Amino acid sequence: MALSGTDLINQFELYFDGADKNNSSLYLCVDDTLGDAGAQRIIAALRHAGLWSDAAAKTVPAEQKPMYAEQMKFIGQAAGHFEGETFHIAAYDHPKFPSNPQRWQAWQDFVAKTYP
Repeated sequence: MALSGTDLINQFELYFDGADKNNSSLYLCVDDTLGDAGAQRIIAALRHAGLWSDAAAKTVPAEQKPMYAEQMKFIGQAAGHFEGETFHIAAYDHPKFPSNPQRWQAWQDFVAKTYP
């Protein structure tokens, strides 16, 4: 069963790069099986590929997730595999934080190549 944009918001920890506007409304979605340590390793790889800034990753607080689910327009998601576990990347759109289609494609290409 495919995950919806709301499923990703509600079921995963959402990491985002608040320092690079090219990454607006793009999220790394990980569950407890990978945890923060796994997320940080994936972020380091994105950074090495020039797809994440040097700033510390931010996460969406649980109390803000209902607002995210209500206000964000889901564009799409892709799955990757790291250390035998599945994670997702997701793109959304928001009037104040529009996503960048070229950067979203670069994220998808990176995950498909690096974490098939």
